[in-house]
Order: sequence, then C-alpha cells, then structure tokens
Amino acid sequence: MLGPLESQVREVEQQIGKGIVLRGIKTPDRTFRGRISSRPGYLLLEYRDETAGYFWDYDIIKKLLALVRQGQRDCVLYDWDMMLAQSPDNLPNEVER
Repeated sequence: MLGPLESQVREVEQQIGKGIVLRGIKTPDRTFRGRISSRPGYLLLEYRDETAGYFWDYDIIKKLLALVRQGQRDCVLYDWDMMLAQSPDNLPNEVER
C-alpha cells in the first residue's frame, strides 16, 4: 500500500478509533493539496496525485495525518504555505477520481 507511511496510518487509526481511507485525486485547482472529510465510520484523506510513480504526495499525506492527530476532521489544505482552510465551502469544485 503506502510502504513507509502504512505504519503511520495504522497508528493514527488506533489513536482516533476509526479507519482511514486514502485517495489520490486530480483537480484543475493547482493550489489544492489535500483534504480531510469525516465519514460515518472512517476518515477520508484525499490528496492531489499528479504524477504516477512520484512520491511527492507523501509529504501531503504526512501533513494530513498530523492534522488528524491534532483533532482536525473536516478541512482542506492549499498550496499557500500549506495553510488550512476549514470551511467545506472552499473545496475544489471539480475533482476527478
């Protein structure tokens, strides 16, 4: 699955008592990095996945996991300093899954 990140994901799942689903997405919003969405029974962590086989997305996943550890359950990360935008209204409009 995630190789070096798999143990971190499992550790956070144990900490929060919910499963975590990771999903790479493609979006035309070049500033979008990732988001956390609370779903019944699990957290969905989506991250911008632009280049197959290149693991720059690991940094985004690590940041999302750190936010989950801090108690975040619904938020969006954008490029500008990896700032946090907590309003669900700030989600990218078009997402290709």
